[in-house]
Parts: sequence; structure tokens; C-alpha cells
Amino acid sequence: MLCSSARLRQNFYLIIGVTIGLLFSLIVGPLLETGCLFSISTIDSDSSLIIVNDEYEPHINLAGKPQRAQKIPQTLLRPRYYSTELGIREKLFVGILANQASVDGLAVAVNKTVTHWVDKTIFFVDAAGGHKLNVTLMKIPGIVGFTDSRSVLKPFHMVKYIADNYLDEYEFFMLIKDSTYLNADKLMNIVKRVSVSEDVYASGTVIGTNYCSLDAGILLSNSVIRKMIPNVDWCVRNAFSTSDDDNFGRCVLHSINLPCQTSIQGQSISSYHLWEAKDLINLLNQPQQQESFNRALTVYPMPNAETMYKTHLAFCKMNLEKSNMEIEALRRSIVTESSLEPPNFRKVNWPVGSQSGSTPSTRFDVLKWEHFTETHLYLDSRISNIRPLNEAENTDIRNVLNTSIEYLESKYSNNLKFDHLVNGYKRFDPSRGLDYILDLTFKDIVGNRLIQKRVEVSKLLGKVEMLSVPYVTENTRVHILLPVRTNEREDAFRFLRQYKQICIDKKEKTMLMLVLLYDANAPGKGAVDDVFKQLKDEATSLSNAHKKDGTKVAWLSVRIPNTKLLALRDALLDFAVIDLAIKKFPPDALMMLARPKMEVRQDYLNRVRMNTIMEWQIFSALPFSEYDPNLMTYPRQATLDVNKYYGHFDPFDYDHLSFYAKDYVTSRKRAELLIPIIRADRDIHRLVSESTSHSLKAANMTNPSVYSMFVAYSDCHIFRAVESGLRLHHKQRHCEMYEGNIVDHTSAALYGNCIRSRNRNAGSKGQLARLVLEYQNQLK
Repeated sequence: MLCSSARLRQNFYLIIGVTIGLLFSLIVGPLLETGCLFSISTIDSDSSLIIVNDEYEPHINLAGKPQRAQKIPQTLLRPRYYSTELGIREKLFVGILANQASVDGLAVAVNKTVTHWVDKTIFFVDAAGGHKLNVTLMKIPGIVGFTDSRSVLKPFHMVKYIADNYLDEYEFFMLIKDSTYLNADKLMNIVKRVSVSEDVYASGTVIGTNYCSLDAGILLSNSVIRKMIPNVDWCVRNAFSTSDDDNFGRCVLHSINLPCQTSIQGQSISSYHLWEAKDLINLLNQPQQQESFNRALTVYPMPNAETMYKTHLAFCKMNLEKSNMEIEALRRSIVTESSLEPPNFRKVNWPVGSQSGSTPSTRFDVLKWEHFTETHLYLDSRISNIRPLNEAENTDIRNVLNTSIEYLESKYSNNLKFDHLVNGYKRFDPSRGLDYILDLTFKDIVGNRLIQKRVEVSKLLGKVEMLSVPYVTENTRVHILLPVRTNEREDAFRFLRQYKQICIDKKEKTMLMLVLLYDANAPGKGAVDDVFKQLKDEATSLSNAHKKDGTKVAWLSVRIPNTKLLALRDALLDFAVIDLAIKKFPPDALMMLARPKMEVRQDYLNRVRMNTIMEWQIFSALPFSEYDPNLMTYPRQATLDVNKYYGHFDPFDYDHLSFYAKDYVTSRKRAELLIPIIRADRDIHRLVSESTSHSLKAANMTNPSVYSMFVAYSDCHIFRAVESGLRLHHKQRHCEMYEGNIVDHTSAALYGNCIRSRNRNAGSKGQLARLVLEYQNQLK
């Protein structure tokens, strides 16, 4: 008891504090929950209680729920070209007003003298009564015919057609007649210096005080035509004059209240009117004496096409002289101002003002000079010591040599007579062009002795131009042709496994056809011991397993005959393969000729799609060929890497092609007299007949192949380039003739090509040299 009392006394204040806190929380807690301490209660006359709640207390409003979005988000559709989205337009459109009587003469002359300078030309010709125009589309590609016979309305038809078709594509529009010569080069320079924000209604000749002359040509800006379109109907109703200039000028004046201009932002526009024919003859003989003719943008009227061509020639000569004078002035200024540069930078390239050329960053980037004579080229590659000049090189060297001889003979007043070429060197710089150094020996006629002169010639690169090609995509289906011989079955099985992983499993748009090449005595289709039975079963199982995906692996059986011309048969066998298989594909099918030793890679398939264009381009890839693994000191890998120790890019491999079926059929028909078309297996012996061999020899085709056929008989470009995505495992080549004898000239050339290919693909120089040293050490 005493102990308990003592403890109670010690904790008395603690117990009292806890008790008071509990009582206070019980009293104040309910008041805080009901908000009584934060509200004001009043009793009005009706004894009704009004409580003002907390302004931060949330309220749920269910009226008009659920609500829809005010604006539905729309998907942003981007145009294909950035110029469309940014509103970028071409500079100049030229519309030529012609008639059927002069379309074969003056209109063609305008087309030849104007089209290559401006962005677009269209000829507007009257075609009343629906008569066909007496002109071929090859001469004039863009012709628009008007059935309205009223000549006073033709300018408004032109404007209406331009507004409907080309208003969003061009900044300036030049309207002329086919009897007017247009200095298109000068016009392009003018419009390039004029702001597109200014309204332009200009001509070199003003009718009265307000109207431009259509005979002299009318230059309109895009903004002026836009303002004219709403008033075209008014213009047509008020076209009561017989003059096109008055009607058109009245329309422009009504639309934008703009009189005819003869200068635009400091750019002067003038025309020259040919009053008499004799004046033209004097002008064309001495055009520099007539200042107004030199400054003219247009010359009119032209009596005939011959006069227009002569006028164009006169202006071209004046422009050439002016350009040469400007070039000389620039060269003098460069030489003069070079003295003002710092001492380490006082270097003037030759020719003055030309590109200096690339500066090598390491010793491996130094450009090599190639030594040549009049007949041979020395050390042009790491595998060649000497070779004869080809036709293109021989022509180029002859031109350079003749030009140098003429220059030196003229410089020394014909006292020197060319004797022979001592040395020649050439170097190609991708950033500059082709440079030559020639050591020439001349005979001095006066002193009767031999003199040697060194000449340096430079052929600089011209302006780079973009070539427009048809549009291609990576969504095109690739039809793969795979010829398989009886000794290539294992490689074909490996090819099918890779094809399943790369194409079938990833749903690539491809189709594979196996062309099974049976030997003459091999058991064929239906036989129990069919040599290709397992390969056919594998192809069938792949097709059945992925039938829903549209995947198909087909095969075609072809029996090849025995012949004494083995090399010729193997070279021409691709023709038989493609001839027999191409009939099963549509004309627009993209065909790819594959080999069992190649690796199936997706990037190579995409390159085939992008580089093969129907009726335009054939793609021939240079593969990366593996060296003989038995001679390599490096471990062989399942996937071939592009490495100089494992292989090399074989420039003599022409077996891998991609083309469209239509292009092949067209070229094949042209080459039918040289190489007969194969329509059945029994026709293959015609490929290796004596007549075919003689035809190939007469055509000087020592390396007959599908690639050679496209080069000789196709109108398409042949694009041949190194392709890192095309990799070939090593193939043992057996270069042998029938009974070891060379039968004919073509077979001899094919045999030599086989030996060269086998030697080049054996190994690198270092690997082969190491083997030679090891062999010599063993002999010791």
C-alpha cells in the first residue's frame, strides 16, 4: 500500500493532464466536425435557420452529364514533300500561245530554245472541231488544246487553265506567242532577283500607257493571277476589242488597278521589234553594235523557225563572251587579292578559281597518279600491273593529247612538230575532277632537234544535276529465283532455313521459286530415288505451314543436257532458267536471281527494291565473296562478316541481278538471234550448239551472261555497285574443259575467266604468301 501511494503521488500530474486532455477532445471534437465554430447562425422573422458553409467544401454537379468534347481531335495528315507543306514553289512557268499552222515550225523552235532554261513550258493550241494536231508529242511534250474558236478569249483560257492546274506550283508566269523569241536565261536571272511578295504585271513593250503587249511577252506574278480569277467572267464579257493586249490589260487594270511595268525592283525589261528583214540580217551578223538588241528580253515577230534559231545563236554567243570576260575578271581579282592573305595561305590553285582538291588526312588517303602510254595503263589496281586501255580511256586520252599538241604548236608559231608521248599521268579527285600530266617530245623545225615539254591538263567537274527517276518503295514483293544443281543441295537447305528466319517468320513480301537443275542421267520427278525429293518436301512443308500468311515456296524442274561445251553451257544456263521461269510471273514482277551460297539478308532485299526500277534501271550487285576457308588462319564463322581477312568484293561476279520481268522479256526478244529463247527443256541444247558459239564469237561476246545481254540489248540503266548486304560463302570452282581441250574461242575465254575467279577467291595476298613460305620451309 505504501508503495502504491508513493507511485500515485509521483504520477499525479501526469494523470490529471491526460484526463483533462481527454475531456477537452470529447467536447471540442464534435463541434469541429459539424463546423459550428466556423458558421454563423441567425434567426429571421420566419424562424428559418440559414447556414453559410465553407467555400472550399467540394460539390458534385451531375446536371448535363456526361458531356462530350467541344472539338473532336483530328489526325494530322502530313504531305509527302516538305515543299508542299511549306508552300515552296518553282520559279518560272512559260505559257506559249500557238496555232495549228505554226505548231510544227515556230512552236518547235520555241520548245528547243526555252524549255531547258525554265521550270515548265506548256503550249496552248487551238483545236477547234476536235481535229488532231499535226505534231508529235516527242517534239513538244506539253500541249493543251482549246476548242473555243474565238481568238480574243485565248489569253483568258490560258489564265484559267494556269489557275486550275499550276497556280500553287510556280511564282511567276510568262505568257508569250510562238512568234516571239524569249531569252529564257535572262528571264530566269530577273525573276530570281524579284521578291514574290510584289505584284508583277510587266512587259518589254507598253501599249498606250497601261497595257502590256502579248507579242512582246507578259510577265505575271502568282498574286496577280489570284486576283484576276474572280474577275474572269467580267473580263470575258468586256472583251469587245480585237486586240489581245487591250482585253487582257483591261482585265488586269480592273482586277488590281495595276498598269504595265517595264522595270521590277531595279530589274529592267525590254523588247526588240523587228521592223524589217534586213535589220535582222545585220543584227545577227554584228549583234554587239545594237545596244537595244543586246538588252532585249524578247525579240518579235519571228517570221520562221530558222530566224528564231539564228537569233538564239546570236544571244548564246553574246552570253558566252560575257561569261568568259567575267571569268577572266574573277581570275585576275583572285590573283591580285591573294597577296593580301596571310603568308601561309597565299596559294592560288590552277586553273585559277578552281577547287583545290581534297587534302589527305593520312597516308592511306593520298590519291595515286596512274601512269599510262598511248596503248596501256600501268598499276591501275593492286592486282594489275599492266592492261590495255579500254575504249573510253583511249578516247579521253586521245582528246587530251590532241588538245595539248594544238596548244603547244599554236604557242610556238607552228615551229614544233609532235613526235611522241614520253610519259602520261592521270589522277581522279572526286572533289575536283580529272588531272593529267603529259611529257611530250616535239621536233624543233628551226633548230632540227628534239625538245621535251611538260603539259598539265585539268578536266574539272561540272555542276551537279539531280536526275528525276520514278518513285519506288520498299513494299514491293521480291520474287526470288534460286537455281539449284545436284551438288548444291546442302547449300539449298541452308538457304531455305535462312529464308524461313528472315522472310517467312518476319512476313517479308517475298516469293521463292527453286529451279531444280537435273543432270541428264539423274532420276527425276516421280522416281523413288529423286535427288531433289527431300528439298521438294521441305519446300512443301514450308508452304503448307505458312499458307495463311500467303507464303509460297514453289519449284520448277529443268533437265540439262550433256555437251562437250561445258563452259559455254554453264555460262548460258541462266538464260534457260529465267526463260522457263519467267512465264509463271506477271510482267510487273520484281525478279531477283539468287545463288545457294549466298546469305539471305533483309537489307539486301530492301536494296533490291530501291535500286530496281521498271523500264528504267537494272541492279547488279558486287558481292562480298569468302576466301577459301581451308587456306585461312582465322576461325570460320557461321555468319560471314565483311572483313579483309575473310573475303573481298569480287568485281568479276555478274551472277546476281535484279530486274523486272517486263524488262527481261523485252531485252530477251532483241537478243533472240544471238541466243535462242528457251521454251521447253528440250530446247536447252540449242544454247550450246555450234551456231550459238559462232554467233557469240561474231558478236565479240567472250563472256556471255544475262548481265551482258542487258548491257547490249536493254534501254535501261545498269546500276552496278558494291553491296555489303550480299555475302557469298566460298564455292569450289572446277575449271575444266571437255577432255581437257579448249574447243572454241568463247569456251577459251570462259575457261580463263573461271581460272582468274578461282585464283582471286582463294585468299588474300598475305595469306597466299604465307602458304608459299610455309611450303618452301617444308621443302628445306
